Amino acid sequence: MRRSVYLIFINAMILVVVMALMAQSLFIVKRLAKVESLQGHAWVQRGGNGEFTPLTQSDFIKTTDVISTKKDGEVELKWADGTRLKMAPNSNLTVAQASYNMARKAETSRFQLSSGTIYVRIMKTLSSQSKFEIETPTAKAAVRGTIFMVKVEKGQTEVAVHKGAVRLTSGEGEGQKTRLVMPQTLALSPDSGQIQIERDAIRQEEIETQFDQQPSIIKPELSARIRQMGDSNRALIQGRSEAGDKITINGQPVSVLGNGAFLYRATLKKGLNHFTIICTDKHGTTCQITKSLSVS
Repeated sequence: MRRSVYLIFINAMILVVVMALMAQSLFIVKRLAKVESLQGHAWVQRGGNGEFTPLTQSDFIKTTDVISTKKDGEVELKWADGTRLKMAPNSNLTVAQASYNMARKAETSRFQLSSGTIYVRIMKTLSSQSKFEIETPTAKAAVRGTIFMVKVEKGQTEVAVHKGAVRLTSGEGEGQKTRLVMPQTLALSPDSGQIQIERDAIRQEEIETQFDQQPSIIKPELSARIRQMGDSNRALIQGRSEAGDKITINGQPVSVLGNGAFLYRATLKKGLNHFTIICTDKHGTTCQITKSLSVS
């Protein structure tokens, strides 16, 4: 009798755990990245298994996919929240996890860079429960609202920051070291448990030049279109920037939604109407475009 009751209890507990896991899984959404741009040759291994196949401009990247760029290949990935990641030539990257927990309102993004160089732009302010991490053979970089670069060459990790800060961790247990990497510094992790901070002016100038060659990473995203509303003297300007960016149109502030979208209604005059749209990100970097509409 006792054995039967015990078995019933154990089975009930197992059922409760299984149901809890199933319920939790219903709240977890996998986040896909769109291949925003592709130059040269790049390959993808779906699910981390099987053969590598050529990556195309129309592809989407998901959790467990592995991307490899060749000596002429560059790939830029973009997520729905505006996060961008660009792979330089001769790079190998695994998307270990890219998910959103609706119940906890927490995002988890983990990448594994085994070789090569990546540039990352993440402007969205993450919740305290969210994570964005780049793992390398010798270190782990954790960020919030940062523009930075991670490079792995001959097993050594390099981290440089353009805007914001990166928390770099190397090693485990008592031998673990953590340093905060700021702009104008270069962090090196030659081996597990080792972090060196360099402030060489010449090396920093080289790194800033590298960042300057990545305009899609260091500058805010901004796109817009304009159309006349019927036969009226009103125009509708619809556009997209990034979450947290500030938008002005002809000097007037415009509300930006959580997904970066914005909407503006303007009054038209006869002749050619010009609208200057300026986007400013959280670090003060700006970009602008001009839209025109002629009214007879």
